[in-house]
Amino acid sequence: MSPDFKDKVEALKAACEPLLEGNEGAVFDVAIEMGPGAKYDPIKNIRPIKGGDALTLEHKEGEVWLIDFWATWCPPC
Repeated sequence: MSPDFKDKVEALKAACEPLLEGNEGAVFDVAIEMGPGAKYDPIKNIRPIKGGDALTLEHKEGEVWLIDFWATWCPPC
């Protein structure tokens, strides 16, 4: 994600926060879709399920990652 686009996303999040004040349970988030070849910021402090040192995922040319998120409280997961 380009630094300029990242700044715009963060500015939008900050501008929308006041809209949620007084609305208990309301949640606001911004997501972007990345396509093939898109670079991303490193994902830091990933804890392996079986223990060990924390990992960092960084973009490397030609490398493909499949990240599967799940939770024990999520029936479809």
